[in-house]
Amino acid sequence: MKLETWEKNLYAVWVGQFLALMGANFVFPFIPFFIGDLGIEDTSQQALWAGVSSAATGFMLFLSSPFWGSLADRFGRKPMLMRAYVGAMITITMQAFVQSLWQLVALRALQGLFVGTIPAATALIASGTPPKRVAYALGLLQMAVFTSQTVGPVVGGIMADAVGYRPTFALGGLMYVVSLVSCFFFVKEDFVRPPKGERVSYIGNLKSVMRVPTMLLLITVMFLVSSAAVFIRPLIPLLVESFPNSGGAREAGLVFAAIALTSAIAAVGVDRVSSRTGYKLALTGAIIGAGIGYMLVSIADSLLPLMLLMALVGIFSGAMIPVVNALIGATAPRDKQGSAFGLVGSANALSFAIAPLLGGLTAQQFGIHAAFVVVGCMLLGVAALVAFKVREPAPYEDEVILDAAVEPEAT
Repeated sequence: MKLETWEKNLYAVWVGQFLALMGANFVFPFIPFFIGDLGIEDTSQQALWAGVSSAATGFMLFLSSPFWGSLADRFGRKPMLMRAYVGAMITITMQAFVQSLWQLVALRALQGLFVGTIPAATALIASGTPPKRVAYALGLLQMAVFTSQTVGPVVGGIMADAVGYRPTFALGGLMYVVSLVSCFFFVKEDFVRPPKGERVSYIGNLKSVMRVPTMLLLITVMFLVSSAAVFIRPLIPLLVESFPNSGGAREAGLVFAAIALTSAIAAVGVDRVSSRTGYKLALTGAIIGAGIGYMLVSIADSLLPLMLLMALVGIFSGAMIPVVNALIGATAPRDKQGSAFGLVGSANALSFAIAPLLGGLTAQQFGIHAAFVVVGCMLLGVAALVAFKVREPAPYEDEVILDAAVEPEAT
């Protein structure tokens, strides 16, 4: 069976994203412990500075994502994805050589400034995929994100215990080299640069996207649902360490893997659900389930219950982002997909900047378990926002009507 160009691109980008993001996820199980090696001995301070280092990456990504997205609409999405791979390769590798906390935070900030592989890959796939297959394509692409989050922390935790933290950073940077080569040789983009007289400025691109009805609402929803996962991410290793007879990086990696595995399955399966129920209902249900799941995590008192509850969270959280991305892809103009997903990347980055810091502060003030209750309540509020404010995009409504007209004849 011969694959179409969009399918070849999808699978090539999937492999590249999986390898790259797996390398990026190597470090999450041991970041607080690495900070401890840099001289921060107090556990609560390790949680706080783990949040600060994540915030530095997210804040710079927040500032740069719309700019890179606008450039993608002018020069092509493939070049922007390759640029992101190069930026990550350099900055992550350099983190293996830091000698102080401020050097680590500075490099994490530079990483945010020059990377952004997820919005770049999303724009590339969304712009080149037939509209009826966008939900499937973006769900599969999100599966690469979650699968990398399954494998990455486990491999990273094992590597950290076996060879140390610094070589694990270097290996993470090396993964981006493979992704860069894969993108260069196997991704084909049929991009026509806009004529000089029709080129819109950076600000003009963003304005044209934001004028689309409900776009701001959808980007806000993306920010909030993305915040949930990164709010608790720096706290997982510390929660695991607090359990009796529990270890550190390796066990934390298993917890990250549990939620990522079920999230990956949900990301692919949600297309079947949303095609029957509509995006709005599927998204509302997923957010409610994730919110309740996070609240249940607060009662976990050992490693196995924590892994099972986080796996339950993954079933619902894995469905949220693909559905929001599909809604945005269906709503944004086809020639402004780069700018649209650049703004989405900026929203994700803002959550990456703010949520870990808020999570660290919440844990410092009220305890680690309380942070899970807070994020669960927040998601229930987001579910109410979606239920009352989000509307199905018109093309989707037309497809549902058409399916309803055809089904009686088929039976």
